[in-house]
Amino acid sequence: MVHLPTPVAHFYALPAAALCLSLAACGGSGSSSNDSGSGQEPPVTTPSYFTTDWQPGTLPSASLSAPQGLWLATDTHVHTDHSSDGSIWRQASDDALPGNVAVSDQIGEAQRQSLDFLALTDHRTYDQHWDPEWTSEQLLLIPGEEANGRPHANIFGATDTVLDGLSQGSGMEHKPTQQSVWDAHGQGAVWQTNHPNRDWTNDDNSPNDHASTVGVNLIEAWNVAQDIDLQLAYAEQRWNRGWETGITASSDNHFRELWLGFGPGTVKTHVFTSAITERGILNGLRDGHTVLSEGGNAPFLTLTADGQGDGIFEALPGDAVTVAAGDTVTLKLTVTGSNSLQRLRLYAAPGRDSGAIKEFTPSSSGNSFNFDLPRPDTDSPYWVYAELSSPLGRRLALTSPIFIRRSGLNNAPQPEQTVPDTLLLEDNAALVMGDRGRFSGFADIALDGDDIPLVVAEQHSEEGTNILFRRGDSEILHPINTLPGSARFPRIAANGDTVWVIWEDERRGQIPRRPEIMLRGSINGGRNWDAEHRLTADSQRAIRPAIAVLHDGTPVMAWSDNRRRCFDLYVQIGLNSEAENLSSEKSCEGASALDTRSSRDPASLHPAIAVLSDDTVVVAFQDNRFDINPGWTGQTGYHDGLEGLDRTDPDNWEILSRRRDPASGTWSEAVRVSNNGSPDDAFLEGSLADRHPAIIADGEDRLVAIWDAKVLEAAGVNSGIFASHSDDGGLNWTPAVSVGSEDTAMSQRPALALSTDGSVQALWMDSRDSDWRHRIWGSQWQNGGSWAAARRLSGTGNGVWPRAAGNNLVFGSDRGADAQGDPTWWILHRTPDTVGHTESETPSLNVSDWIRRQWQNLTQTGRESDHSLPMP
Repeated sequence: MVHLPTPVAHFYALPAAALCLSLAACGGSGSSSNDSGSGQEPPVTTPSYFTTDWQPGTLPSASLSAPQGLWLATDTHVHTDHSSDGSIWRQASDDALPGNVAVSDQIGEAQRQSLDFLALTDHRTYDQHWDPEWTSEQLLLIPGEEANGRPHANIFGATDTVLDGLSQGSGMEHKPTQQSVWDAHGQGAVWQTNHPNRDWTNDDNSPNDHASTVGVNLIEAWNVAQDIDLQLAYAEQRWNRGWETGITASSDNHFRELWLGFGPGTVKTHVFTSAITERGILNGLRDGHTVLSEGGNAPFLTLTADGQGDGIFEALPGDAVTVAAGDTVTLKLTVTGSNSLQRLRLYAAPGRDSGAIKEFTPSSSGNSFNFDLPRPDTDSPYWVYAELSSPLGRRLALTSPIFIRRSGLNNAPQPEQTVPDTLLLEDNAALVMGDRGRFSGFADIALDGDDIPLVVAEQHSEEGTNILFRRGDSEILHPINTLPGSARFPRIAANGDTVWVIWEDERRGQIPRRPEIMLRGSINGGRNWDAEHRLTADSQRAIRPAIAVLHDGTPVMAWSDNRRRCFDLYVQIGLNSEAENLSSEKSCEGASALDTRSSRDPASLHPAIAVLSDDTVVVAFQDNRFDINPGWTGQTGYHDGLEGLDRTDPDNWEILSRRRDPASGTWSEAVRVSNNGSPDDAFLEGSLADRHPAIIADGEDRLVAIWDAKVLEAAGVNSGIFASHSDDGGLNWTPAVSVGSEDTAMSQRPALALSTDGSVQALWMDSRDSDWRHRIWGSQWQNGGSWAAARRLSGTGNGVWPRAAGNNLVFGSDRGADAQGDPTWWILHRTPDTVGHTESETPSLNVSDWIRRQWQNLTQTGRESDHSLPMP
């Protein structure tokens, strides 16, 4: 295993002044791998780097100490007009009438209900996070989405929309649902089953195919818009088959007219966290450390367990305690704010239909009760939870269960429908960083002057996130962010021994959310590091950076920034220059008093940078300015009168680019790289949601751009990989073609690399394998503009978020992790040679042919996309 060794502590004491002066003078440097390529498959002669003799190991033992932290309150299911079914008037009129539930409205109501944090879980979109009203001085806001067409699921802490793929046949309908769980976990996010009585069961309340999805973290068991008894019964069914999940309570509010009695905070989910940070909260949610209550001043109920008999109650709701059959676990139930008229009951497996195993009578004093519970001598899963109710039976408070495992038994879920085991595909990947029981992800890679790989990645702790760096020839992990706990999304560039790392940082705190962009450099290949540079001190929110270098070592930095309301693309060249807004021509306008959705805030996101041999800089980015109503799903509401227009759901995102002349420093006008649909008619059949670009220059200064795209359908369709190239430095681009097309695969988040032989390699995460996992697949660009057949590039387990440099590939993997409750993700390294046998895939398709196939697939499967939901 790779751990932070002793030299890391010594590293903080190293002087930095000389390094800073040197970097300021030289500006840094970048990749100079510009040799012409032969177009052949990349060689596999790269030396071994990183830790080749690693094993996944076992999960760390649970702590036997009493947990330290605090309970924070939220409502885990809240909508705004960014949902396609937001306001009551829109639902009642098929979107013809205006919307009246702004992001600020729901945040304000959550504040009035004394919530501590909030995720806005709008349907199948991430656009609410680009809304300028996504801010609060009182609440900690965390990312959220209600994903999928059917079944619905909330995802907390993801970095972008988690897509819902092409439907499958009976007995396999949970395949795209399962893939979305793995996708979310590959981002360090938390996955919740929503209103299970509606989406996860058949008409007779038996579990449907989707109920067999494994890895679920939470079950919504108290959604006030649904039958709460059926919701809890579903949770008990899952626990009885080995699922170990926490539960949540929510309002599922869409309408401000229902704030009284059904608004945010009507019921509350209390999450135990070690810190008031996004990561601390997400860890608590992932572990099921939740207790539920009515809103207002309702009683507060907790449940803890002592499995050792030492008087220390180490287990919280959501935890598992392992004992021998017949051994006793001591439970402690504590109620605050109760009275003697209320009823406190303890329920255990197989469920509440068997009656409470113990009942207690709270009073105005002494509202703590201990109870010794022997673990039955059965092979069945066993669990226990507590509920407080009024004399008339109205639920007041509820805890997640504590799972009491019997030692020696298999504790894996037992789904009714199969989730395939991972294919055992050997790829000889080496370990860059990671520890069992911890998330590491979002890696990036560059090469030094000796072609030694240099890798940066996130690593998550109990309270926060940090950026670590490792050389391929060293065991030392260097921390990049000097103030720990709030660094994310690193990118790295290098030339010779000069290295730059850029990242997003929230050291100013997360209430309100005000991330800024930080930069740090090294002049000796990352062995020591210069002081940090802050690039965006005056920004409201600066996010998702990218970096490259000119040939004299000057860094080229890009990010998205909402200092002027909407998110713009900013580029800065060199440490001492001013950042330029490359999307200032966009119109950013606030909403009218008549319609919350009349605001226009197109977003310029996810920049990627390429540098040509003469230091021409080309930046590609994702932008929705051509959409009829950027940032809003469904129809447009109040637009030239009361008339609902055709929907774009998701938005008609396009890939744009701009190039900088090295002599004059001027930038070209924005060019449409993806160039599908029309800026004058957003509803043409050829329109796609084009996202997540990457760009690179080959050895002859031809530019290649790549991105993922999907038809404008919110759910039930797969995304594909598209590419274009430019022979004139980015002023004009060829018509896009698909890369490695496979109708059954969700292909997304591509990257590009220039191999040592000069050939351009595309890499992406792809789900075409028979075990449903995401893996890294790739293709080589032929100089004539076509792409070779796709090849599998990663082995056992899920492989996500690829990045590459030269003949070096890094990616995130859950290899060896348990099926449930295990947050382990590693950063792995290997050469991009083929793994296993791969069939010849479909050749490149033009955009029209690819789109026609997607609509045909959607029609044949008949998957419910769920544009309009019934009123809650």
